[in-house]
Amino acid sequence: MPIEAQPLTGVFAAEVHGLDLVNLDGDDLAQLRALMCEHEVLVVRGQTLDPSQQSAFSSRLGPCGEVPFIATMDEFPEVIRVVKEAEEGAAFNFGGAWHSDFSFQAEPPSFTILSAVDVPAWGGDTCFASMTAAWNALHEPMRERLRQLNAVHSARDAYSPKMQALHTGMSGMQIVCDESANEYEIHPLVPVHPETRKEVLYFNRAYVRDIENMTNDEAESLMAFLHLHTTDVKFMYRHRWQAGDVVIWDNRSTQHVALNDYAGFRRELRRTTIAGESPKR
Repeated sequence: MPIEAQPLTGVFAAEVHGLDLVNLDGDDLAQLRALMCEHEVLVVRGQTLDPSQQSAFSSRLGPCGEVPFIATMDEFPEVIRVVKEAEEGAAFNFGGAWHSDFSFQAEPPSFTILSAVDVPAWGGDTCFASMTAAWNALHEPMRERLRQLNAVHSARDAYSPKMQALHTGMSGMQIVCDESANEYEIHPLVPVHPETRKEVLYFNRAYVRDIENMTNDEAESLMAFLHLHTTDVKFMYRHRWQAGDVVIWDNRSTQHVALNDYAGFRRELRRTTIAGESPKR
């Protein structure tokens, strides 16, 4: 039977019902992957994945992605526990800036899977933005200009040694910054999605630190415009977490941010990523 996806906005994101992610057969898995690419964000509720099951499900979608800087679970080196304890108050929130996961890598992740373990009574939502919709909303002269450009992706303002004090303040996660974060990768600003063959804006303000062959002023002006444009509410889906939720998103065509508005509550999610390939025009 075809898997039915119920749209969650008029732009992107959908919820699928009646799935058991642990026991998907091959046909269902292929359908699910197609829906992941089509809708960019998929919500599957009522799941009870333990780390082993999440790891196994992720591996069926492809090899697990490399995880730099962030300590993973001892028994499951592909699983990150995204934890903020109740007593940490309004302190730093992991994922609290608009980003596409690890876009600073030579081959960034294709998909990310996040499962809810312990969620606040309110707050702690995750917002997603469709970079396909943001691209389609641009006028053709701007699109033609952007097609020619390359972006410089780096983790220097997230995981270089200067950021260690910020991460050390998190009691539930271990993040070790090092000099490798100062390295960079060059990716086209407008690659073609390898599965849908659609053009997308591959931009996020957390890791795009420069635009190749532009002056500092030109690059800063363009990056400021792209940030404001791509995070406009009309391209956005805001997910309110419930226990048992699994959210799967396509890093190649979205960016996201975790909101930090749940002081006094504990929040724990488990994250796995699926390896991707170098973005190409």
